[in-house]
Amino acid sequence: MQERPKQETHYGKKVWVNPTLECRRRCECLCLNCENLDSCHIAKAFYQICVQENVALAVSRCPLWKQKL
Repeated sequence: MQERPKQETHYGKKVWVNPTLECRRRCECLCLNCENLDSCHIAKAFYQICVQENVALAVSRCPLWKQKL
């Protein structure tokens, strides 16, 4: 890891955060940059896990990804 994880509060809960990855997650995650995000069953499943477990994911591979127009 480039930087040590640090504790932050997200959605009212303390979590450990990788600062290097966190700052890149929105621009690099395939899900967050996919035309099909709102209708994708994979993204919906990941979202449910993220909400339930208070985690964030950065997806780096996907068979259904489609470039945003």
